[in-house]
Amino acid sequence: MNAARRFLTLALSFVGLFDSLYLWWVYTAPSRPLVCLGTGCDVARASSYSHLWGLPLPFYGAAMYGALAILAFAEVLSGRLIAASIRHAILVISAGGFAASLVLSGIEAFRLHAWCAWCVLSAIIITLVFILAVSGIRRPSPSPESAVALNAVRGQFVLFLIALAIGILAFVRLEHSGEFAPAKPAALSILDARLVRPDSYATGDLSSPVTVVEFGDFECPICKLAQNSVEQMLSQFGDRVRFVFRQFPMSSEDARMHPQAEKAAEASECAGEQGKFWEAEKLFYQKQPQLSVSALESYASQLGLNAGQYDQCISSGGMAARVHQDFEDGWAAGVRGTPTFFVGHDMIEGPPNYSALSQLIGRQLAAAATSAPGGATANSSAAPSTTAPQSTPLASTTAPEALNPFGQIIQQGNPLTCSANEARMQQPEMIRTSQARELFDAKPPALFVDVREPQQFAAGHITRAINIPVEDIEQKWSTLPKGRVIVFYQGGEGGGSADDVCAFSRAAGRVLLLNGFSKSNVLVYQDGLKGWRAAGLPVAR
Repeated sequence: MNAARRFLTLALSFVGLFDSLYLWWVYTAPSRPLVCLGTGCDVARASSYSHLWGLPLPFYGAAMYGALAILAFAEVLSGRLIAASIRHAILVISAGGFAASLVLSGIEAFRLHAWCAWCVLSAIIITLVFILAVSGIRRPSPSPESAVALNAVRGQFVLFLIALAIGILAFVRLEHSGEFAPAKPAALSILDARLVRPDSYATGDLSSPVTVVEFGDFECPICKLAQNSVEQMLSQFGDRVRFVFRQFPMSSEDARMHPQAEKAAEASECAGEQGKFWEAEKLFYQKQPQLSVSALESYASQLGLNAGQYDQCISSGGMAARVHQDFEDGWAAGVRGTPTFFVGHDMIEGPPNYSALSQLIGRQLAAAATSAPGGATANSSAAPSTTAPQSTPLASTTAPEALNPFGQIIQQGNPLTCSANEARMQQPEMIRTSQARELFDAKPPALFVDVREPQQFAAGHITRAINIPVEDIEQKWSTLPKGRVIVFYQGGEGGGSADDVCAFSRAAGRVLLLNGFSKSNVLVYQDGLKGWRAAGLPVAR
């Protein structure tokens, strides 16, 4: 009986150790793939409960299961007194783990409203180990004879080798099978609770039945592009809809993402503390990529802020919790990249097509007018404000939507969305000015494609280049020749540098690669028009 208990304790400890080590690996970088049934694992990973004292929770799980495995292995080799002490140690450790699993399960059930399959597995394992530990204390047995102990050690060593082989194979399979969790509409109850909070920054008609929410990243060039649609929307619908901005900084240990985004988000909140949030939002997008802490602090005078109060707010990190709350709410709502918009319960990933966005808003306003008492719309006389009042349930889109417990995704899988998923996609090769010049002079020459706005292209571009703005690349990629080398470039000045994985030129290159273009024929000129001019190469107007 005791031999079986020791063997099971060791086997369960190995399984729990693998579980914790895998989670520890994916928790160390948000861009690493996390295989899970559903999105509960991602919600747990993004929550403020995923770390304790600066370390990810799986670290403590790995330490616990590692200790249990060592103790279970050592028990069979120990004398009676030491073996008894080991059993008590296993009981204490497993009891602590069992209590922690109860607390964490309660948090998932009542705070996050999401279940992580890996966390549930760990909770089951530590519960079984705890039961075995109680059994070992209640029914102790004398230490086995030397020959029996030797056989037990051999069996445990074989178990270790088997667990190691299975663990390595499973880890490799998980690493290559994992995908960044695709956006999935959350339950309507989660959307109503987490899309807008009472203190979220809002403007427009704060009493409108139709709410548009943007989850954005100030360092994301695609988000900057999307502001054109936002400004159009506010111009057309600003007196009839409520517009809310939520923070979703795509900061990551991966240098290709946005290391300055989180501090920029905090700085905007610091500006909001002085009633200048919307001014900061507009300015920070304009100032891409000059968003270092020193640059952010230098913007105080432009924003009309009390510089001392603003600088102290930034340096103290006092707004970090607010930014993290926005990120957690977005993740729970199904946000996986920026920009992501919600119109009512409907989600739009990537920069929205304004025509489609305006039609969606128009339909929701019409539906709200029809459902309002007497057919009248809600009061729209409220003046624009910085902070929203108590949030109200969001309007759904259509009648069939009311029968569906989930929102719908109007636009999904946009390759222009800035996300960790895009960072893991096949990327176009980067080239510098010397290589770009060789391709320009080659026979036949490469086709240079300028992905900036038409007015920027008209002001100056590489000779013989054509203009396809990045927002049009999904509709016009098929017009480009697959058998010719294509070089995407942008200005090399201001926001969206080409070495950013979310930059326009790299996003355009990914669209071509996704549609079957040869990787050797899709290139990105990293230095852009600025580098081309600096080298004295031909520029047309």
